[in-house]
Amino acid sequence: MQMVLRSMDVVLQNNTNELLTLESAEVMRGEWGPPAAPRRGDVVEKQSSAKWLNQSTVDGVGVMGFLRLGCTKGYIDISWNLPYFDVGQRTQEVKVPPPLDYLIDFNTENFDQVVMMVTLVRRRNEP
Repeated sequence: MQMVLRSMDVVLQNNTNELLTLESAEVMRGEWGPPAAPRRGDVVEKQSSAKWLNQSTVDGVGVMGFLRLGCTKGYIDISWNLPYFDVGQRTQEVKVPPPLDYLIDFNTENFDQVVMMVTLVRRRNEP
């Protein structure tokens, strides 16, 4: 078994009444980890969660990828980049359509194996 050198767990908590459908997913660095790669058409039910793992087992290679999910309001885009040599330069971006919003949090106890938690919520000022 190969040793994982860098990884990004992407956890999406859907705290809305929207049914989310995976439209596309790609890794630019590393590979999808277990249990399986995301598949177009996968569903994240309302008030539920999903998790994906992007990992690298190659020395000198970080992880980088994106997910696009669709709902009745539009698209939710989530992207990340965890470099191999300068993990302090980690970047991420989340885009959501109105009236949705998001909260983002990280568990960085181990800078080489990061957990990114994206919680999808309804904007407070929306009915």
